[in-house]
Amino acid sequence: MLLDITRLIGRAHRAGPSGIDRIELAYARHFLLDRRANRPAYPVIHLGGWLFGVNAGAARRFLAAVSARWQGHEHRRRSGSRLALARLYLTLFSGHWMAGWQLRRRLRRHALAPVYLVVSHHHLAYAGRLTAIASAFGARLVAFLHDLIPVDFPEYVEPATAARHRRILDSVSSCCDAIIVNSQTTAAHYRHFQGRNAAPAARTPAVHVALPGVARLPGGNGVPDGEAVETPYFVIVGTIEPKKNHLLLLNLWSLLATTLTGPPRLLVIGARGWENEQAVDMLERSQRLKGLVGEYNDLDDARVGSLLAGARAVLLPSFVEGFGLPLAEALAAGVPVVCSDIDAFREVGGDVPDFLSPFDLLAWRDAVLDYATPGSSRRAAQLERLRDWTAPSWETHFSIVDSALETLDRGAGSRQ
Repeated sequence: MLLDITRLIGRAHRAGPSGIDRIELAYARHFLLDRRANRPAYPVIHLGGWLFGVNAGAARRFLAAVSARWQGHEHRRRSGSRLALARLYLTLFSGHWMAGWQLRRRLRRHALAPVYLVVSHHHLAYAGRLTAIASAFGARLVAFLHDLIPVDFPEYVEPATAARHRRILDSVSSCCDAIIVNSQTTAAHYRHFQGRNAAPAARTPAVHVALPGVARLPGGNGVPDGEAVETPYFVIVGTIEPKKNHLLLLNLWSLLATTLTGPPRLLVIGARGWENEQAVDMLERSQRLKGLVGEYNDLDDARVGSLLAGARAVLLPSFVEGFGLPLAEALAAGVPVVCSDIDAFREVGGDVPDFLSPFDLLAWRDAVLDYATPGSSRRAAQLERLRDWTAPSWETHFSIVDSALETLDRGAGSRQ
């Protein structure tokens, strides 16, 4: 296994992980840190079409430190954050790294051809580079496809992002031997893309559906400094970008501010993304939202978990999703969810959440007012349904992945 950790290295400076970061870290833990996989694994980085092997011990120390940082086990102070980050990255450069020729020589020890696995969409837009790597290392290519949203719904992303994602899909379809997807929803969208765009002679990579594992977030660090929790509050978790539909909730809270004496609060948790000018303007400049809506862009898992635990509900009015990790994490924490009635959320949440149209502001208003009430019958009913919900597990996920890799092994034969 050649596991590409390039993007994960570039994201380690963040205080907490995004959804893709979390999945990449889980793969790194499985194949490198915990070493529970049944195949040797080499951490690699991809620079301009060239692969370099990271020292395995250094990579494990780095991943353990990143995991601790993102979970909130590391108590960071502003004065020491740069030094802590410098130490974090310096761990990568301890020990011997391997150039491509050294890595190829090391791989000759193994009977089967290697698998080059890219868990993010990093590098996947460059079909020529992927083909060159496969040829140089005699490798099978496997990619994790998180969604097709930029191609199917280009109105939610920047034009350059839509064009790049189209190249990713073309590259994956033409270069990969297998694809792992996070949901039946993503699989259906990918097969639809293939049906519309694949040439008659194009290869058809095998598609394996494996829902990412979800665990209850830690909650040991308390709430962010200065956060008042006496007032009932709701939470929205996710990057601030158009598809997440933050504007619906910000407009709703503007309405509540003018119609209620003591409205509940809304906590917006997530980094600022793209094409979000109107939402950011409301967060920064709206007088009606001041004191009612709080924004947190830099929280580790422990602090996110603390805020989730006290919320009346997690609100997810997304227009479209590939999986819906915040929904699964909320349910895993025992917190009710009110979310959009879309396929990905139905697949993950089953019949547990309250599903609403992402366009119906008044329906969201009614749900928020009901859930904010101490004796809410809707909230109590969802908590009862939640008793029978089971979170997707990483054990099941990697069982599917390992089976997919074994299928590739059977078809590859022995190295010459």
